Amino acid sequence: MRKRISVCMLAAMMSVTSMYSFTVQGAENETEQETGIEQESEESQTQAEEAVDPMSADRLLMRARDFRPSEILDAYFGEGKWDEALVTNQDSLASERNEYDGEDRTVLIVQSGIGFLAISITYKNEVPDEEIRRQEGEDLLQALNIDITDEYIKQTDIANGDRSVYTYYLQQDGIKLSPEGYSIGGEGDGTEYYGQLATISMEDMGYMILIQKASEVVGRESVSTRQRISDEDALQAVYDAVWNGLQIPPLETNPIADSLQVEIQYIPVDMGTNKDEYVYDIGFYVKQMVNPDDGSDQLWYFSGLVDATMPYCYTFTMAVDFEDDFQTEHLKISDRE
Repeated sequence: MRKRISVCMLAAMMSVTSMYSFTVQGAENETEQETGIEQESEESQTQAEEAVDPMSADRLLMRARDFRPSEILDAYFGEGKWDEALVTNQDSLASERNEYDGEDRTVLIVQSGIGFLAISITYKNEVPDEEIRRQEGEDLLQALNIDITDEYIKQTDIANGDRSVYTYYLQQDGIKLSPEGYSIGGEGDGTEYYGQLATISMEDMGYMILIQKASEVVGRESVSTRQRISDEDALQAVYDAVWNGLQIPPLETNPIADSLQVEIQYIPVDMGTNKDEYVYDIGFYVKQMVNPDDGSDQLWYFSGLVDATMPYCYTFTMAVDFEDDFQTEHLKISDRE
C-alpha cells in the first residue's frame, strides 16, 4: 500500500491543455473543428489487438464507457439467461444502484458517474474458493471487452484476515494505459485526469469488482515516429518537478543505485471536446527508489508521468511502501496457464 505525500504539480511549468485538436465526422455530414484525429471507423475498431511500436503508436481520443446494468448482467450470466423481473433500481444524485436478486446469488451494480463502476457478487449458499472467484471476475472483465495486461498485482491484507485484492492494468494496442491520475489547476477550476484500472477484492461471501475509467477509442491520429528522450532525461524531469513542488534538491534524495524504472505507457495529456473524453499519448512512468537517510527501515520513491519526446513531468508522487500491512506479489496471468 502506498501513502501519498504529494501529488500533482504542473500548471506553472507549461500549459498542456489545448495541445491537440480533433476532427469529428458525423453520421451524415462532415464538420471540421480544427482537428487532426478522425472518428474511428468500424474497421479500425476491429483491427487485430497486437502490440505496436510505442514510438509510432497512434495518438488516441478515448471516451469513458457508460456501462448499462443489462450489459453487465448479459456478460455475467449470458445473454437472455437472467430474469429482468428480479432487478430492482434505486437512483440518487450520487449514484445509480441496480440489484439482481437471483436464486443462489445477488449481483449489485453501482455506478457513480460515468467511468466509476462497482460490481458486487454475493453468494447465498456455498462460496467458491478464491481461485474460482478470481477467475470468474477476470472472465467478467473480458466479457465486458475490458482488455487487461498479462501482469497484475496481488495484495494480501495481513491486518484484515489475509483478504486478497487483485489489481489489473488496462491496455490498448498492447500498450499499458496509465493507472495514475492527476489534476491541473486549482480547486474548483482544475482538470482531473483519471487512471484506468480494475480491481477484484475477495469478500466473506463473494467478491467485488471495481472498474475505474475503462474507456473506448473514438478517434485516432497517426504518428509517424517519436524522438524518444533518454531514461536519464526522463528521471531529471521528475527531479525538476520534485524540486519545484517540494523544494527538495536532487542531491538530497539519495537515489538507490540500479533502482530506476522507466515504463512506456499511454498517458492522458489533454481533454477531448466532449465530456468524459481524454487525449492519450505515449509517455513514461518513471520510478526511482530513494533512501531518506532518516534512520528508518522504510524505502521511499519518487514517481512521475513524463512526456516521451521532451523532459516534461505531468505529475509526480512521493510515496513509501508499508510492508507491515500488505504483502504484495507481482504476477502474470500467463504463468497460470
